[in-house]
Amino acid sequence: MAKRGLKAVLLAQGIMLAGAGVATAAPASLNTVTAASDSGAGTSVSELIVTATKREENVERVPFTVTALGQADLTARGAQSVDQAINYVPGVNFTSNGTGSGAYTIRGVNTSTFIAGTQSPVALYIDDLNVLDPFFPKITPDLRLFDVSRVEVLEGPQGTLFGSGSVGGAIRIITNKPDASRFEAETEDTLSGVDGGGMGYDFNVMVNAPIIPDKLAMRVVGFYDHSAGWIDNTARNQTQVNQSVDEGARLELKWTPTQDFTLLGSALYETEKPNDSAFSFYNNTKYQWNGLVPNTNYDRTGIYSITGVYDLHWANLTSITTYADRFENIQGDFSVDAAAFLGLFVPSPVNDLGPSRTFSQEVRLASPDSSRFRWLIGGIVIDNHRSVLEPIPIPGSGALLGAPSDIISISNEKVEIREEAVFGEISYDFTSKLTATVGVRVFDDRLVKSQEIGGTLQPPSTNHQDVSESSATPKFNLSYHLSPTSLVYVQAAEGYRIGQPNPVPFDPLSHQVIPASSSPDQLWNYELGEKSTFFENRLVVNASLYYIDWTNIQLNELTTASGINFIGNAGQAHIKGFELEVRARPAPDWEVGGSLSLTDAHLVSVNPTVSATLGDRLPGSAPVTGVLYAEWSHPINDDVRIFLRADGRWVGKEYSNLMNATSLTFGDYSTVNLRGGFDWKHYSATLFISNAFNNNGKTAAFNSLGADVAIRQQPVTVGLTLDAKLF
Repeated sequence: MAKRGLKAVLLAQGIMLAGAGVATAAPASLNTVTAASDSGAGTSVSELIVTATKREENVERVPFTVTALGQADLTARGAQSVDQAINYVPGVNFTSNGTGSGAYTIRGVNTSTFIAGTQSPVALYIDDLNVLDPFFPKITPDLRLFDVSRVEVLEGPQGTLFGSGSVGGAIRIITNKPDASRFEAETEDTLSGVDGGGMGYDFNVMVNAPIIPDKLAMRVVGFYDHSAGWIDNTARNQTQVNQSVDEGARLELKWTPTQDFTLLGSALYETEKPNDSAFSFYNNTKYQWNGLVPNTNYDRTGIYSITGVYDLHWANLTSITTYADRFENIQGDFSVDAAAFLGLFVPSPVNDLGPSRTFSQEVRLASPDSSRFRWLIGGIVIDNHRSVLEPIPIPGSGALLGAPSDIISISNEKVEIREEAVFGEISYDFTSKLTATVGVRVFDDRLVKSQEIGGTLQPPSTNHQDVSESSATPKFNLSYHLSPTSLVYVQAAEGYRIGQPNPVPFDPLSHQVIPASSSPDQLWNYELGEKSTFFENRLVVNASLYYIDWTNIQLNELTTASGINFIGNAGQAHIKGFELEVRARPAPDWEVGGSLSLTDAHLVSVNPTVSATLGDRLPGSAPVTGVLYAEWSHPINDDVRIFLRADGRWVGKEYSNLMNATSLTFGDYSTVNLRGGFDWKHYSATLFISNAFNNNGKTAAFNSLGADVAIRQQPVTVGLTLDAKLF
């Protein structure tokens, strides 16, 4: 299978390169506004238009912390996935729980780096849909970054415009849209090898084709990625077990029947099929693991949407209808627990599997951007239906217990979550320099859950829950332009997460009442920041100070007798931080920059039944993270440009859970990536070395079903990327 796939990659590459040889020069992208530095020939730092406020605006004029990485930025860094892209954003971390699973943390807002029962504090959007489930989001889709317009990282709560699950911030992937004015195609192929591991290859292709010139166009993107493995399993006597295959496609149709109306239809389909995860021993620096059962996170995702935009001249009307259909199967290794419970050390898998279906309808109306008084109003309805079937079989347990089945426990949960909300923002320019913005989101959430439990070690039971919650989240912002290229702002904004259902109504021994669900938690973010460009856009300096008051935090609690885990509202945290981002082009051939994030995130109150103590640092909140990069590019002649780039990143010490005294720790590692190559007309070739000094620091650590796990930096990886464009 691998050999056939590689032959297909090389054949497609050859066809595309041959076709590109007769190509003509391409106009600038219609999706971004980018300075000449993107082509390597300019003297200024690139700029991007973003839609972080649901309006098109230069990122340097958005009055809160937004980092935008365009396609040129992503290509320069070699970022092919979201977790690779956010490595360059101050205050943002991704903690992997294994292939296809993990937790995002922005500004230290998290209570567990291991997937828990709470809604993610960070929303992950592709265009206008949050792809993370509001209930038990165990899978984190590995969304591809080939042929995207940009990645936007919005820091601080975004509840006003983006709703629940964005209490810490939001990450948005904005795809490139069809262009009816021209034909274009691109292929990008990578071959790589991992030290002590195997070979990987990645094939991407894009075709944009006008169907009716200037009226109707189609854009098709496809990919196939075979990731190499480097973990050896000593118990199963297998090597390179963590290899995986991801594949998928995206189809978009854009129709512009009149100058005032645009209709966009899109369909995205992706599958992630890991063979095993990159688990390694916590107390051993080797890339080895001894699990009897592979830890896998299979995911199949389909996202379908229709977006209509109508220019009424006095306002823009937008309607977005989205349907997402996902199926996941998360398999863990229950063998350690099986031995502890029954003395049977045999391969014992535990699976969480089932579908998730989400329907979303959003309508909004926005005034023209040029008005002194600007407003935006909208409404949204989101319906999520999730089923989770969890059987736990222990081979031989039936005979040991005299039971007819080896399934010691089985749970079947069905959850329906419906969110209805109206939202709006108004902005007023008191002067040409001073602008005030006020926004609010009023929401009503309803959660309905039914659960059936059984198995040889579980008394049969059923429970049903139906809970509702309503509230409002405001936002206040004041910005002042010190000059046309310098902005200062203050902002106060609130975010929230929806409550979560609990498994049983009471402790069977003490009869301690367990709440049917947790209530939403609230977070206020107070921020002072500046955004400035100097020397004709050759230097960009963005900085912010923030203070976060997180109350009614959803935390894992334990009942006093049986130790049953449930989600309660049990604490308060204060987070203080500073973020700095600098980009500069001191000379036409050079671009340098970096970022610094300082975070102090601690619990200031906690209930006695919570597994945490006063003053514990929040999980995944490194006190210091820093990034430095330098890129040199030089034109040899009119057609050929050579370039060299180095990126370095440092991450401080992190805790895996709230009980710092007994928590596993990770972080305290650095990474250096090197890239170099040439651009020639429509071709480029890039040689890269990732983790050039072959460091093996822990990027994550957690306890997985009784076993302490570390995930370490991928060993030094050397590869070649070839890209060809056809216009």
